Amino acid sequence: MSKNLIHEKFIGAIREKIPHKATLTNTLVELLRLEREAVYRRMRGDVAFSFAEIAAISNKLGISLDNLAGTNSAKSRPYQLSLVEYVDPIEDDYRMWGLYNERLKEAREDPASCNVECMNVLPAIFLLDYTHITRFYLFKWYNQYGHSDRTIHFRDIESAEKLLAVQRVTATESKHIKNTTYVWDPLIFQYMVNDLQYYSSIRLIGTEDVCLIKQELQHFLNKLEILASRGTYSETGNPIQLYISNINFDASYSYLETKNLRISMIRAFILNSVVSLDGKAYEIFYNWMQALLKSSTMISVSGEKQRILFFEKQRAIIDCL
Repeated sequence: MSKNLIHEKFIGAIREKIPHKATLTNTLVELLRLEREAVYRRMRGDVAFSFAEIAAISNKLGISLDNLAGTNSAKSRPYQLSLVEYVDPIEDDYRMWGLYNERLKEAREDPASCNVECMNVLPAIFLLDYTHITRFYLFKWYNQYGHSDRTIHFRDIESAEKLLAVQRVTATESKHIKNTTYVWDPLIFQYMVNDLQYYSSIRLIGTEDVCLIKQELQHFLNKLEILASRGTYSETGNPIQLYISNINFDASYSYLETKNLRISMIRAFILNSVVSLDGKAYEIFYNWMQALLKSSTMISVSGEKQRILFFEKQRAIIDCL
């Protein structure tokens, strides 16, 4: 592959990571410590990026040089593991989340934007108003993946307020996506109840906190049932469809499409994600999820009987706590 073509692909990859021109320029000026005009010359192709500059940009933005050079196997697709430090986040964590929020904002002006999520954990964007549920997922992440050298009691876990604020932006912008579909594992609430019972049995979460989480789950279920019956977000009027899968998931999967973006994601380590901007990976996700929808049961809007049965069963599960 010629140097010019690799350079063009590298610039294209940078623009995919940060589509907004002003944000992209500011990011490169700060990262490379160059004048704006020097950045403009590199982006126009008048001057080539140095090896050190390419390495710095690739590391910062998560660009795969193997993929650009075409050295990856035709049977493999490029993915990036996004590891946010939720308990004690650094600026890179906020920047990573901020870039995703900027891409979400594109959906406001895109009448064809869509998001499909197949979940075996409760979606974070619905839970930010439920303090104890949010803390529980953070508590579980910390004890399983965040700091494996020591455990921490539920009462000692604290969310970073600045990160919660960024997550609220994600939740707000997600409701501006024109079409949203959720397919949930049939045991999605049972999984959480099982986790709560386990951590209670080893005394990492107290009885009082379990009761508070139980109350929040009951409130959440009531609110979710209203959302399912209405089939639209009250804030934006955009449609949301809820399905219950007839099979269990080994992980949570999602894809997001706007006029400038196609992204596929796999939930990893409870709160983190493995992300790809690769077109083929997106196509695989899309086809799999469309097939899954055909074998799932719709509980929003018209699926009244199935909706009533589902929520009755979930309330019985939660009452076991």
